[in-house]
Amino acid sequence: MSAISALKKLDQKGQPDSGNGGLVGLLLHVQQSKVVKQVRDAYSWSTKQFWKWYQYGGRVTWIVATTLLFTVIPLGMEIMREADVKEVEALRVQALKAQGYTSGQIAQMGYVDASNASLTEALQ
Repeated sequence: MSAISALKKLDQKGQPDSGNGGLVGLLLHVQQSKVVKQVRDAYSWSTKQFWKWYQYGGRVTWIVATTLLFTVIPLGMEIMREADVKEVEALRVQALKAQGYTSGQIAQMGYVDASNASLTEALQ
């Protein structure tokens, strides 16, 4: 085999089929190229990864939502209720002071006089 016949053979292998010449042959050649295969593989991989992370994110969202529902929201409601109770107790202490009770008598009743609160009581 001569060098010229080897070059002709290589040239014929690189050409699209003679029946599919022109634009159709070019498109078929491009469709079968390695770059197109790599792009398709990358697309399928990214699609799988998207759905995997979408499902994982859905699970994480569910966990966060239920945690908030069962812990943070009741805690917030309890804090608001406690603030209301302290406000009502402060009004009762004011009413008892208006009736003439002393701070000692009010403390014996179980109420804390907010005007005479110590630093440790204020921090609690």
